[in-house]
Amino acid sequence: MNKIRYLLILLTFSIQLLASSMLFALDLGFAKEDGGRPGAFLSYGAGARSLAMGKTFVGVADDASATYWNPAGLGLLTQKEINTLFASLYERTDLSFASYVHPLRTSSLQSSVVSDFGTIGVSIVNLTSRGFQLRDENNYDLGEGGVTESAAIISYGKQIQVPDGSWQLAFGMNGKLVSQNVDARSDTDYGLDLGILATFYPWSVGLAVQNVVAPQLTLLENTNQYPVAATLGAGYRLFSDSLLLAVDVNKMVDRAFKVHFGAEYSLAQMMAIRAGIDETELTAGLGFTWQKYTLDYAFAYHDAIAGQKDLGVSHRMGISVKF
Repeated sequence: MNKIRYLLILLTFSIQLLASSMLFALDLGFAKEDGGRPGAFLSYGAGARSLAMGKTFVGVADDASATYWNPAGLGLLTQKEINTLFASLYERTDLSFASYVHPLRTSSLQSSVVSDFGTIGVSIVNLTSRGFQLRDENNYDLGEGGVTESAAIISYGKQIQVPDGSWQLAFGMNGKLVSQNVDARSDTDYGLDLGILATFYPWSVGLAVQNVVAPQLTLLENTNQYPVAATLGAGYRLFSDSLLLAVDVNKMVDRAFKVHFGAEYSLAQMMAIRAGIDETELTAGLGFTWQKYTLDYAFAYHDAIAGQKDLGVSHRMGISVKF
């Protein structure tokens, strides 16, 4: 049994190495960081589990962080859940996330449990950057400033009954209120996201479209509109669900495709080993589950492929509770 486990772990990380080699060899001109784009903080990720898997979760979306990745995933959840994240990023930047999902009554259907009226969720995302030196028009030092971006999200997901019970289909939507604060200047607006998720074991496939209704924020004279972004994701489960392989492909207006690869191997439902890669990060992480509590840790080496090593590493911690 131990030999089999070691073999599966080796297989998981071999896939990550293969994905890395493909990206190096093909050099497809993938877009780099989205920093500087309006709403970029909503593309950094949420949930230490998915962050350890290279930000691949749109085609998985099976925990409370689905409010961020793909709200359709809520339609397939049958337990209340709280999911939290704190990430210390780069250059004195911190990211925090918290979500709660609540199924609206559940019942049994063909030996499975479904939510009769869907599942609702609420979440908060906050990104804070500090340490900016402020100067006036005469170049006098005005001290230190910062930037805060946040979003309050209300989500809903619902499973759609299909004639053939061998697969499941769900849709979802997010209504979000976003704000940006740069020193004394701030603005707030609302937006809408949509998602769909299909599961046909061992596959799951999802599509999430952000900013179908795009927020527009005005600081000083310029108005910045959040760009429309679409992500197509897939998950594939092996060895009685012990091994999960995932891939996400993201496209944003006026930006090239971004590809993410991830994997998760579970040991006796108590411990999970994760790894992932995209064009800016090489990631890894662990998850520990005891009864209804899970502690997740993710590590990221930033810009691993681009070779710009100055940003170094970051650490992400998360706690989730199911009840």
